[in-house]
Amino acid sequence: MESVTIRRALPAEFDTVGELTARAYLEGGHIPAENTHYLTSLRDAADRAAKAELLVAVHGDKVCGTVTVARHGSEYTELARPGELEFRMLAVAPEAAGSGVGAALVDRVIELAAAESWERVVLYSNRSMTVAHRLYERKGFHRLPEHDWEPFPAVRLLAYALDQAR
Repeated sequence: MESVTIRRALPAEFDTVGELTARAYLEGGHIPAENTHYLTSLRDAADRAAKAELLVAVHGDKVCGTVTVARHGSEYTELARPGELEFRMLAVAPEAAGSGVGAALVDRVIELAAAESWERVVLYSNRSMTVAHRLYERKGFHRLPEHDWEPFPAVRLLAYALDQAR
């Protein structure tokens, strides 16, 4: 997608970002509609913006993607250890899938990690997110199977990492 801007989400966009995230996970088949607890978290963009860094991809005046950047020690880190930057809840509007929005968001996270001198970028990804896994691998991420886990029955999260050049 041409002319995508990556920036911090504005408070007026939080509801849009939350619904985009939930819709991407639901329509992508990555979360069952019955998982209301996690859907509530996906929709709560304001909380992510307050406790981590909430980025959006904007094309024209439309939000078409988002990612949450969590520095080590944040309430939003699940995997990050000292020296590691984590990202979570990467989501692209279904109508923008395949347009490069996800890649642009991942690139921005990698740029932030380099600018802030983080040693490694880490993330968890649902086993069903195979398109995202291919993107991560193209960007140089590798699997950390020893850190995979199941937060809920039948929900397997795969760990990935990208070691930063120092």
